[in-house]
Amino acid sequence: MAVSSAKSSDWTFEHKGTEWVADEERRGESRALFWPWAGTSCNVILVSFGPYVMALGLDWHGAALAAVVGAILSFLLLALVSLAGQRGGAVTMVASRAAFGFHGNKIPAALSYLALVGWETFSAVLATLAARTVVHRLDPDLDTGPIMVGVLVTVILVTTVVGIYGCHVILRIQKWFTLAFAGLSIGYVVLTLPRISFATHGQLSAGAFVGGVLLVANALGLSWVNCAADYTRYLPREVGKRGVVGWITFGGAAPAIVLMGFGTLLAAGDPDVAARAAHDPVSALSAHLPTWFLVPYLILALVGFMSGSIIGLYSSGLALQTVGVRMPRHRTVVIDAILIAVVGGYVAFAAPGFFAPFQAFLTTTGVVMAAWTGIFLVDLWQRRHVGYDRGSLYSPAGGYGRVNRAGVGCLIVATIVGLGLVTSPDPHIGPLLGYLFTPAARAGGLGSSNLGVFVALVLAVVGYAVLHRVVPLIRPTSTGHAEDHSAERVGVTAS
Repeated sequence: MAVSSAKSSDWTFEHKGTEWVADEERRGESRALFWPWAGTSCNVILVSFGPYVMALGLDWHGAALAAVVGAILSFLLLALVSLAGQRGGAVTMVASRAAFGFHGNKIPAALSYLALVGWETFSAVLATLAARTVVHRLDPDLDTGPIMVGVLVTVILVTTVVGIYGCHVILRIQKWFTLAFAGLSIGYVVLTLPRISFATHGQLSAGAFVGGVLLVANALGLSWVNCAADYTRYLPREVGKRGVVGWITFGGAAPAIVLMGFGTLLAAGDPDVAARAAHDPVSALSAHLPTWFLVPYLILALVGFMSGSIIGLYSSGLALQTVGVRMPRHRTVVIDAILIAVVGGYVAFAAPGFFAPFQAFLTTTGVVMAAWTGIFLVDLWQRRHVGYDRGSLYSPAGGYGRVNRAGVGCLIVATIVGLGLVTSPDPHIGPLLGYLFTPAARAGGLGSSNLGVFVALVLAVVGYAVLHRVVPLIRPTSTGHAEDHSAERVGVTAS
């Protein structure tokens, strides 16, 4: 949704959940879409992704280029998915029913919910760990427990309140968060400049480069693609599609490219940062900072974590409604917040390890979301002349049916193949993945390249394009004759 900041209604409570957005409820311009997606990329942790990509064997030139390509491609996919919201007026996972059927869509909707809650939990945990790092630096003898609890509660409370208010408020808050993050980031970069280096280490190989692109794409746009249309469903139909795609891609990719590019230079100049970032990125990225900047650094980290968490919390509530939970949107947001508090609190205070399980979570959900994205985009393209039928999206008896076997089948097959072509260092989940690799490939660079994400996307696109065709809905008229009503569907475009 794009909105005008001059209108007082921008601060009103959003009562709508997964319901259809009618034309008279729409307003705004495409450039406002820059802020929500820029906010998801305004995260200090992305600096550590530069070293992650370099760890594949690339020099800083290759790693920076992989970050550019991965960021742009992933947010371009997200931007294309977002067009479904403007075209149809439905949230992402409701529009997904056209490709999977009313009940068949519950599979990707449930997985989408889990993925979004996982990202929110990740943000809350890292915010809590950031507080621990800063407090320990300021006073090693101070008990960090109460402060960590306070930060965890604050992050969850702020994101919950904003998520409850809804889409209008989220867009305005994301603008403030993005600007605040940009200002604090300048200070961080200035203080870190003496530690960067333009020295070349490693080499540019095709396999490592592709692996870097997929790693970045998996962590950026593909992590949010399942909620892309949630923020364009209030956008008027007459707003240009190119503007929508351009502003979303630019908003999401630009901050990520700057942060990850700086991270590659930091890793080239300080290899110890790269080594520590693999285990504790928050601590590694603050180790060189002077004491007086630790509190601004904590604020910088909290702003970034809350910005991404707000997007996820709002959309996870919508995904929960799409699965079939019958309650108002604001109550689903509260449920998600409670879940994040419980799981996040356990991970932050009691879990023996965090980053290996989270990396495994990213990998597995990335494969599923890549497959879903391919199917969704093919379906969206096939409906470019007929749009979405409102009644069919909200009823199992509608024209999209209970289960679209082409969509569900392609999702399952692409996911199975994709999971066989990814690996994870997690001792519990890792053995279940990579079963299509040879032992040598599994242990080498190919195993760590996230190849399965790309394969799942391609298989889903090809499979669904071959197996599915959009058939105009034929409804009987009052005279008893069949009549084609496809041109009357809500969401018809002139493209």
